[in-house]
Amino acid sequence: MIKKLSLFCVLVVTALTAILAKADDHMSPQNAVTSIVSFSTQNAAGVVGALTTFAQSDCRKNAPVNIRLMADNWNGTETNTHSVLMTFASPGDMASTFQAFAQCAPWQELMAFSGQNSTPHSQYVVRPVVVGGDTTKDGAYTVWQMRVEDEATYAKAFEELMQEQVKNSDVAGAYGLWRVVGGSDQEVTHISFAGAPNIAELLSGSMQPTKAVQKFYSEVGELRSVTRQVMNTVVGDF
Repeated sequence: MIKKLSLFCVLVVTALTAILAKADDHMSPQNAVTSIVSFSTQNAAGVVGALTTFAQSDCRKNAPVNIRLMADNWNGTETNTHSVLMTFASPGDMASTFQAFAQCAPWQELMAFSGQNSTPHSQYVVRPVVVGGDTTKDGAYTVWQMRVEDEATYAKAFEELMQEQVKNSDVAGAYGLWRVVGGSDQEVTHISFAGAPNIAELLSGSMQPTKAVQKFYSEVGELRSVTRQVMNTVVGDF
């Protein structure tokens, strides 16, 4: 993972230098930026330990970023075992954080450990299109990686569905739709998710064939194609 993460950091800082000239850095969910780096490891306990050690460093404590480790428990034929999500309130926070980490010895130590104990799989940069709920209360998610042809129409239908699902207690956690702005390809332009406090509640509610879900499918059938549906769980926040 170290080579991809190091290159990722350099590319992000370079790209955001141009973005920041135009960005309106208000502290709002819609202005957030999230990087998602997926990898496989045979030393999950070591990864948790390395992240815990890094979380205790001054450079991590001073960084305006939320770091979450996910276990990608059920992801079809994909080989990644985990994903690290780094969420920033604004592009400015993202750029300043990676610039600071470049001079941070504990970060370099984390990257060295990652290089020795994991294999990189994929990386994305995403921006929110639809945001709902409180992700800090979630323990598990269903995630849809997909190609969307008409973002505005799809986002409207998705938000209406999620609001109806929450109202009917069919979704017990946070939900969202992300636009992939870095790492997108012909198969994945957007990522959506629905959360729950635990796997049991996720399985009993998330996108079961309710009337609202069936209506949603009929409305968006020609607007999107799902590449992959994943179920994952929260390992920890660091």
